[in-house]
Order: sequence, then structure tokens, then C-alpha cells
Amino acid sequence: MEHYKISFKYGLYGALIGLVFYLLLLFSGNSPWGSESWMGSWIPGITAYFAIKTFKEDTQQDSFTFSQLFRLSFSTIFFQAMFVNILSLIAASILNTNAIETYKAEMTQNAEQLKTMISVDMYNQLQTELQNISQSVLAFWDFIYKLIGGLIVSLILARSLKSNKPIFDNQHE
Repeated sequence: MEHYKISFKYGLYGALIGLVFYLLLLFSGNSPWGSESWMGSWIPGITAYFAIKTFKEDTQQDSFTFSQLFRLSFSTIFFQAMFVNILSLIAASILNTNAIETYKAEMTQNAEQLKTMISVDMYNQLQTELQNISQSVLAFWDFIYKLIGGLIVSLILARSLKSNKPIFDNQHE
């Protein structure tokens, strides 16, 4: 149960950092879901790393299993993804930003560049989808993308930070 408290706490810390990043993108005139959003991809890995580090220091065990560290890392990233999307929806409704319009403009420009490579029907469908997109749909897909990335980060962190019991215990002492 202790690891869920740590996951929750570090998930909230990561969400606050993610919210600051979201606001920085908005106020710099960029879309938080557009091509510049990759710059915040370091946030989940760092918060999951510090959650694992805190867990290791608090429990003071000699060894940690892959599943312990994976569960801790992934739950931290899950909480972070959930909180940052909730906070970004709240911030967008309070600040009344033009984030959706910025995203639509960027995606329309990208679609224009792809127009020669895709069919007319596909291009028209893309334009229709862009016109009907909402903040909640973008937040949902951002959450899903964060979970997919979090799965990969959690696998890497759990594998690289796990510690095994020594093969030979000091039996002669």
C-alpha cells in the first residue's frame, strides 16, 4: 500500500510540472497537442525514477523485484497522466484559451502538405474530423499516449533499477 501513496504523490508532482509545461506551450503560442508537445516527454520518466528512488529509500530492502518497480513506475505515470489531463481541462476552461484553434491550424497546415499523398476522400474526412474535434477528445488521446509511453518507460526503469539478491550469501560469517 505504501507504493501507492508514493505513486500518488509523485504522480501529482509530475502533473503539476506537466501543467506548467502545458501553460508554457499555450502562452508561447503553440498547441499543447501539436508538434512541440514531445518536449515534455521527459516528465513521466523523471517522476517515475524519483518515485522508485524514494520507494527504495523508504523500504530499505536488499532487493527489489521487477514487478514491484514496474507496478510503482506505471502507477506513478498513470496518476500523472490522469491528473495532468484533468488539470489541463480545468485550466483551459478557466483561461478560455484558443488551444483548439491553434491545434486545428497546425493540423490543417500539415494536412495541406499531405494533400498530394492522400486521396481526396481521405483529405475531406480529415478536415471533417478536425472541425469536430474537442478539448476532451484531445485530452483523452493525450492520456492514452501517455499510458503507452509510460508502459515503455516503466519497463525500462523496472529492468534497469531492479536489484537482485546476491547469488552467494555470506554463509561463512
